[in-house]
Amino acid sequence: MRYLLRQDNNILRLASLLLTLLLFSVQGFGQKDHYLAGRACMDDEMYDSALFHLEKALVQNPGNAELYYQLGITNFTLMNYPEARDAFYETEKRRKGMGSFYLSKSEIRLSHPQQALKYLRIHLASRYKKSESDILLDEDISTLEGSPGWQELWNEKRWYTSGDKEFQDAMFLKSQGDYLEAINILNKLEKQGYKKSEVLSEKATIYKELGNLKASQSALKDAVKSDIRNLDALQQLAVMQTADGDAEEALEGFNKVIRQDPARFEAYLQRAEAFSQIDDLSAALSDMELYLTYFPENDSAIYKKGLIQFEHGRYLDAIQSFNRSLTLNQGEASYYFARGLTYAATGTTRYAVKDMSMALDLDPLNGEIWFEKGKLDEQLGNSQSACHCYQKAYQYGIFEAGELINKRCN
Repeated sequence: MRYLLRQDNNILRLASLLLTLLLFSVQGFGQKDHYLAGRACMDDEMYDSALFHLEKALVQNPGNAELYYQLGITNFTLMNYPEARDAFYETEKRRKGMGSFYLSKSEIRLSHPQQALKYLRIHLASRYKKSESDILLDEDISTLEGSPGWQELWNEKRWYTSGDKEFQDAMFLKSQGDYLEAINILNKLEKQGYKKSEVLSEKATIYKELGNLKASQSALKDAVKSDIRNLDALQQLAVMQTADGDAEEALEGFNKVIRQDPARFEAYLQRAEAFSQIDDLSAALSDMELYLTYFPENDSAIYKKGLIQFEHGRYLDAIQSFNRSLTLNQGEASYYFARGLTYAATGTTRYAVKDMSMALDLDPLNGEIWFEKGKLDEQLGNSQSACHCYQKAYQYGIFEAGELINKRCN
């Protein structure tokens, strides 16, 4: 059995390594891939830089529908409407319906309302169709109301089914916090076979909000089983599996997500945690470094890298990571707390106490920080301060501190 588990782990690691190598195949390992760099710039709302990278990526990978679509979004955001229209047109040629909504919006910005209606009709007939409310409330599409052909388009056929309308009702109820009524509608739609994977995903979200993690995970599994293209559900499921300690199964999910959509950057951070669980520090740090290649000043990601290093006993490396995260953001108590724990693990207790004090300045109601500071103060022989910290820790919910108060503070 142990041999089989080792074999499974080796297969997962090999698959992830091949995937990482594939992502860098165009530029060479350790250098930025233009497509991923472009998508990262879009995430950071640096659209001029995104345009540069995506155009480079298109030269390397001509004819890619997803690339054309992202180029269209970038140009549209930059108000380059002719270029946006051209990119969405190329998208539409390769994947029917995918570019139609933004083609309609681009034509409106270019003062071509009849062309806009043409592409809106294509959109309404496609599998990419947005909800009726999203269309009618869109700042561009709404300007078509009253123009010649608008009413004819909506009278032409029933574009939205009763299931579509009920699903939107459920989404509205969910947004208002009326989870039970939303679940009732979603259960009905599931029985009717309406967009089963999407319905199950929404049920999973509601179950999670209600604290029923078991039901949430079960719904996500069914959502993925119903449609393997539902990457949102697959990624959420893998996150929950990691939290449950089922890292091997989670890795299979993360690998599929990243293989199908390598620009899901959050998945690299999540996969790193799963790798860390199975003691594959090299793979975990590889994913962290890939993420930080594109987001080098993301203090939260650097902090997470430090946590992984700490968990594997790489204390000096962890301190360097926490130093970097604190250079970028001195307002997070958790960063000082993590560095304090790391200093404590290396025996530099006074530095650890200082960091705990900084953490408490930012988060004075955190019982865990008070408790750890108390233990450090006790190591330094400062019993009065230690007892004060234990009392605060107990006050803020760390009941273990009560035992220390009884033993050492009375």
